[in-house]
Amino acid sequence: MVKEKIKGAVFGAVIGDALGTLVEEMDRETVKRAYGGAILGFMEPSPLSVCPYLKRGQYSHESQIFLLALEVYAEKGYFDENLYVEKLIEWVKDEKSHRYPSGAHVNAALSYAAGLESDEARVKACDVDGAIPAVAAGLFRWDNSLEAYQEGAYVSSITHSDETLVDSAGVLAAAVSMAVGGRAELSTLEGKLSFVDSLRELARSENVRGYLDLLVQVLKKGELPLDDVILLLGNGSFAPEATSLGIYLFLRYPSSYRRAVLSAVNSYGEFGGDTDAVAFITGALSGGYLSISAVPKEWIECLENSRQIEITVERFLEKIRV
Repeated sequence: MVKEKIKGAVFGAVIGDALGTLVEEMDRETVKRAYGGAILGFMEPSPLSVCPYLKRGQYSHESQIFLLALEVYAEKGYFDENLYVEKLIEWVKDEKSHRYPSGAHVNAALSYAAGLESDEARVKACDVDGAIPAVAAGLFRWDNSLEAYQEGAYVSSITHSDETLVDSAGVLAAAVSMAVGGRAELSTLEGKLSFVDSLRELARSENVRGYLDLLVQVLKKGELPLDDVILLLGNGSFAPEATSLGIYLFLRYPSSYRRAVLSAVNSYGEFGGDTDAVAFITGALSGGYLSISAVPKEWIECLENSRQIEITVERFLEKIRV
């Protein structure tokens, strides 16, 4: 069962990213002009999107970096920092392959390539894509929330030095570990609040704790309109913001991967947002909680490199403790 949940988390996350990329940073009116309305499935990116050069079913740099981290575990059976840095450098230098990567990862990779030590190479930035690779750590440490937090924070700290970012990454890894490991009972409000409280106990920075407190307040308000939730939690690229919104949408629709992810994809609001990162996080949690069977088969079939991703997941599964 755990293996099926891990498959669900991986495909759920990458699909969320690929769908969310269609409308990243687009406001509601632009989405209407570009697609006629809300995103309900895969389609060709609009010329108005930030990724008009991508094709239907292709994903962004968030998934690319996450898959690099997953490959490290699949090859080594543990997180080898040197191998991860090598993969990042190779990825950054291959301009034909990477998808508008964040400046933080580019700067860190090039600094390592120039021979700088980690203290000099790491970047002080707090964009959520710096936390995304921690999902791989959460899957590897699926059976222990504290170990997942610690390893998720470590993975992100290889490229980032910002305390809030590293803490967000640890919390994200722990959330994934809890969802996949069956340590979440989400049928009641009390269960959802307990899930968030467990994450808050692990968080170390005031910023991250503050956003988790906001998340608790939003959950207690009941099913608010999504625009109201966005006003309260935010939907931008600031790591605690995107992470909290992604967790919220997972908790709001715990029994439906499709509904949770499409809500995340369409969380652009009046001014646009980091929809691909939010949907990646929601997809990882929902797919991991509900298992691969909950992820629509037609979406898996449409996803680019789905066979290669499946091979990487199978190799990864050979290395985990089950």
